[in-house]
Amino acid sequence: MKTTQRTAAKKQSRKRTSKIIQLNAFRTPYTKDTDKMITGLLNVAQAGLWPNQNFSEKEKTVFKELIADHFSNGKSDKRNFKELLERICLVKRYVARKRGRYISKPQDWLNIHYPLGLAGTSAWLERVNEVRSDVPEYNKGIQTFAKAVLSFIESPGENTIHKYRKQLIAQRQFDLLQVFYTTIINLQFSL
Repeated sequence: MKTTQRTAAKKQSRKRTSKIIQLNAFRTPYTKDTDKMITGLLNVAQAGLWPNQNFSEKEKTVFKELIADHFSNGKSDKRNFKELLERICLVKRYVARKRGRYISKPQDWLNIHYPLGLAGTSAWLERVNEVRSDVPEYNKGIQTFAKAVLSFIESPGENTIHKYRKQLIAQRQFDLLQVFYTTIINLQFSL
């Protein structure tokens, strides 16, 4: 009698401990604007972090899917986009400050589950925002850069380029100006 109770209990526990499969059914579908932002983020990341590497279309598709995961956090797409751009800029400057620093492979660095990649830079931006609460002009160049890329994605044209070119030059953000130019070229000609 006890053995039948044990087997029944085992069957019950097996039913309760079934495997959980995560579905993307509850993720909101991405709009055309979000797709443009994802492409823009990939272009900025490539221009700023891996400027000497060419990626195949297959690799770019994988990278875009990895970037898209960063948009499923409930924030508005535009706000999320600007924050991710600022984080990429912070990493670009971190690597440039000291010889020997490097960025891991894009497929790792862009993965939302990789703590030493883009996902791990959220604390960096939080610290910058804390300082900005006392010193509003702190790291203003990366804010301007993020606004510039978003503005260009929303309304590409000469006026947008000239407006933000002037601002980045006035703020002496020449490294970001170069990334801005490269991003514009890549977006305009789908490189």
